[in-house]
Amino acid sequence: MNSVRLLHGRFSEVKPKNILEEPDYSINKISDLFDAINSLEKKANGSKQKIVAIGGGTGLPILLNGLKNYTSNLTAIVTVMDSGRSSGKIRKELHILPPGDIRNCLVALSDSEELMKKLFQYRFSGESELNGHSFGNLFIAALTKLEGSFELALKQVSKILAIKGKVVPSTLDDVNLCAEFVDGTKAEGEFNVRLAGKKIKKTFLSPEPKACIEAVQAVLEADLVVLAPGSFYTSITPNLLISDLNDAIRKTKAKKVFVLNIVTQPDQTPNFKASDYLNALNEILPLEFLDFVLVNSTVPDKRILDLYEKEKSFLVKDDLNENELNATKVIRTDLIEAIDPDKKRVLWEKVDLIRHDPVKLAKAIIDSVK
Repeated sequence: MNSVRLLHGRFSEVKPKNILEEPDYSINKISDLFDAINSLEKKANGSKQKIVAIGGGTGLPILLNGLKNYTSNLTAIVTVMDSGRSSGKIRKELHILPPGDIRNCLVALSDSEELMKKLFQYRFSGESELNGHSFGNLFIAALTKLEGSFELALKQVSKILAIKGKVVPSTLDDVNLCAEFVDGTKAEGEFNVRLAGKKIKKTFLSPEPKACIEAVQAVLEADLVVLAPGSFYTSITPNLLISDLNDAIRKTKAKKVFVLNIVTQPDQTPNFKASDYLNALNEILPLEFLDFVLVNSTVPDKRILDLYEKEKSFLVKDDLNENELNATKVIRTDLIEAIDPDKKRVLWEKVDLIRHDPVKLAKAIIDSVK
């Protein structure tokens, strides 16, 4: 028997008592029930479609939350270039890859009890030296030391969290994201790139890394490759700057989808229109290798937009002309999750108001490649 959980109204706070009560599918409103039923039917028939999702930050976990309902052959390829907060401290002091983005993806794909997910996302606070660290990051760090490698540690954590699919780093090398700004200055380290708050001319990696073999293999064998939404210069393109991973994306016979962000980021993509994102992407991955661009077509509540505009973050303007994109098809649809504009939320430990709806996003992607 399959089960569906409704995350709405008085049911939103109802939680499974144990792992046996964990639902097969979660929906935000009753109208999503038909999508849930279709997804469960596909699972019952044993979906063989191999999907690869590439990214990091907060956007990739959202995408994974939706796609995991369509296939168990799902691989997340995650950037490992964080240099700030808990991940940055662990990277510097323990000399291992930053685990933060990886942790979020593991939790997104986890089929374990809710308590275990909360435990991995728990962040210490207060005056102790643990302040700012998340339990999950420390757990992955400890396993890395025990197993002798980050790669083996991830396989163990994947078993512990009972994840659906696989989570792999884009590289196993210790590498820094660097940026050259339009004023001629440069910054090294993901945190410093964000902190600079300057208009980015180009990004590059130092030293030049090799891609994780498992990541390259997943891309080459995929039926569908999705570039997730997220921080364009610090979560998405760092993966594409790894030459052999970039080559694999070009060579694979998989359909390729780029999910456009809903709002701009003042520290990375100020005043970017949809065409600006594609022009920047084209410099790293030519658009001829892209089959679809997924664009949100709805406008959020004005109260929410006003809050974003105060932070100099604006709705991405859709100025795309398909006649100028050759074979790349633009798909426009409602991708925004419906929320209460008066209620702030925290997503992956960050204040969040506008985000992609996992169910809508996954459905739009799957429908686009049918």
